[in-house]
Amino acid sequence: MKHVRCAHCKYVRPDKRASSRKWTALECGNSKSEYFRCLLNIRPDGTKLKWIAWTGCESGSDRWDAV
Repeated sequence: MKHVRCAHCKYVRPDKRASSRKWTALECGNSKSEYFRCLLNIRPDGTKLKWIAWTGCESGSDRWDAV
């Protein structure tokens, strides 16, 4: 399978419960991924990021392939 970066995956979705007014939490919505329901734009130390820092997985699907 092809390795798909989280930043390019169609399964990334906002997590409203973890988000704040100034920051939108993004989680993995693919139940086949080892990152399912993990916050993708936060570091292990709790630092909130504006971008997705995770590398991705082989269970993802490139959002541009669906077009």
